[in-house]
Amino acid sequence: MGVARLFPAVFPGTPLPWVGPGLAGVAAAAAAGAFMAAVVSWLRHGHLRDLVDAAGLGGLGTTFALVAFELVGAEGLSLGVCASAVAFAAASALRGPAVPDRRVRFGALAGLFLLAEGALAVVFLAASSVADTRLTAVLFAGAAVLLAVAAITALDSSARVVALGIAASSSLVLALGRPTASEPLIGVMSMGIAAMVLGWSIVVRTRAPQVAPTVAPLPLPAAAPPQQPEPELDETSRLVRELRGTLSELIAARRTVELQRAEIERVNRADPLTGIAGRVAILERLHSEAAEARRYAHPLAVVLLDIDDFAAFNREQGLEAGDALLREVALRMRLRVREADALGRLGSDAFLAILPHTDEAGAATFAEALRGRIIDRPLDLGRGDTRVAVSIGIALMRPGMTLSDDQLLASVEEALASARAAGGNRIAFDRLHGLARLDERRTEGGPSAEHGTGTGD
Repeated sequence: MGVARLFPAVFPGTPLPWVGPGLAGVAAAAAAGAFMAAVVSWLRHGHLRDLVDAAGLGGLGTTFALVAFELVGAEGLSLGVCASAVAFAAASALRGPAVPDRRVRFGALAGLFLLAEGALAVVFLAASSVADTRLTAVLFAGAAVLLAVAAITALDSSARVVALGIAASSSLVLALGRPTASEPLIGVMSMGIAAMVLGWSIVVRTRAPQVAPTVAPLPLPAAAPPQQPEPELDETSRLVRELRGTLSELIAARRTVELQRAEIERVNRADPLTGIAGRVAILERLHSEAAEARRYAHPLAVVLLDIDDFAAFNREQGLEAGDALLREVALRMRLRVREADALGRLGSDAFLAILPHTDEAGAATFAEALRGRIIDRPLDLGRGDTRVAVSIGIALMRPGMTLSDDQLLASVEEALASARAAGGNRIAFDRLHGLARLDERRTEGGPSAEHGTGTGD
């Protein structure tokens, strides 16, 4: 201020209209940044000094914002600076412990926001009633005294002392400056610098690592001679060791049971003799395919094949030849089905094929081709060529029908029983077709095997 009075050419008496609001806006932005730093430090560490500093910085930034928008003049500025000085002086005197509860921190922050809003209203309303220039100078001078006391009290932080010292000198400039000259602008600019320094000190203190105080190690007592364990403690240790061993054995046994269960499930899902799906797996597939056919209204065919006189074949040729026969029949059926079809062993010599999107003609084509592949081509079982006959049952679910998987299975078993009752080596349809056999349907002009859909040879 002294330089401004010595060199009036550098500091003109009447500044440009935008200079005052511009400097006030810059000071408001600096105070707002320091306010955010204090809020973050309060929420992270819970120091009361940060909360009270946030109150002072928030009031200072709000006051400068009012000045920047020309809502208040020097009177409102003096009230805001004086209120912020009270907050800074109180913060410098605080040495209390941190607040550990985060909910209390957020609640206190909400209370601070309400207090700042109230202070804003007081400054805005009281500024219009304070028109005395001498009272304004007294308020600035009182703020300078409070800030100086705050700087002296905060000797534990050199950066805080510097910031509050700059703020005290800025308030003194505002108190002594001539209202008609540009001297008060120096105080406004310096107050913004003080806010930045205070915010910087809060950020540096927040990021600084907390070093634990060094404490001299206490002298250790001389080592006592080893003592023999008491019998009771020795018995407890033995029981603990036995319990740990028992728990380890139980865990190992549980793992073994889980592995055995997984192996049993794998064996149940795949037939070990033929390599195709087992009874459980093929029935699960039938359940899902029947549900799909009901939901999307597409045709579904189920074909059940049984080897004629298989028990007599086992008695005459032996069980090894019977197993070889089952493997050969399963192989020829696997070569016949499509990728979308399903094939599984349902019984000792019964095989179930599930044909999605296959109608009556397609199922008849599949069954006749399968029967011809087994009958017309001898089977090489290692004992010369062997010929066998098969009986086949067919069950169908047309679009719009709501048959369950159990009903389909019962229908195809009934059709197979009809084919075997006619002497075997037959293909028979389900009850919906009158349990008619394929050779009889041809003689009556039924669908020919040439009209198959969904399955080709």
